[in-house]
Amino acid sequence: MSWTVDFQEHDSNMASIGKRLGDSLKKLLFREVQVAGVQDLSTGFRRLDLSGDSLRGARYAPGDKVQLALEDGARTYSPFAWDGVRGAISLLIYRHGDTASVRWANGAAEGERLYVFGPRGSLGLGASSGPLVLFGDETSFGVARSLLEARRSASELSFVFEGSGRSELSSVLDALELPGADLIERREDERHLAEVEERLRAALNRRPESRLVLTGKAQSIQALRKSLKARPVAHAGQIVKAYWSPGKRGLD
Repeated sequence: MSWTVDFQEHDSNMASIGKRLGDSLKKLLFREVQVAGVQDLSTGFRRLDLSGDSLRGARYAPGDKVQLALEDGARTYSPFAWDGVRGAISLLIYRHGDTASVRWANGAAEGERLYVFGPRGSLGLGASSGPLVLFGDETSFGVARSLLEARRSASELSFVFEGSGRSELSSVLDALELPGADLIERREDERHLAEVEERLRAALNRRPESRLVLTGKAQSIQALRKSLKARPVAHAGQIVKAYWSPGKRGLD
């Protein structure tokens, strides 16, 4: 979302670019776009559609990231839809907490001019073929949707998410046309991860040729990898990308 997502405020070396670069220099390094559409999918999630001639012909693969140069720094997002012919991308913003990027997303309006850096590789899913089992959280919804956009079929895709607020998250998954995803309610004591693990195992047992993609919260990924190593289940390898960790930035 990873559409992303306030938690995906990555790349610390880019953190102050929005402050330091003037418009003329931004035009040399970034692609100029406009906000073409805004849609609230729920109280916590907002869809932004961006368009611009500069996006035409750009190469993009599922899991790639773009960075927006905002006034207080750069913010990283995973587009969940990309049209290189029209020059358009769609982002899902997870509005969590009261941060500068959330306040910007809340105020974003059609016609607003932005500068985008990328797309650039992140998860490396573009060359992946065959079935995939993806774990993540609210920050991973966009990546999941980007896979479905690329494959045009959910038959080889399985999604298991942890998250808070089942009703809201279910409605967002429905809006993204991901209604078959498993959604496990997050618990502060992390005991829900046992159920997440069992859902992942079940999906891998159904399709042992699947690759396992682990995204989202760093601590959840670490716990699941430890459990899966202790009691192995057959699969065709892992792709790992932590999008966030409490109190930290610059993970991606």
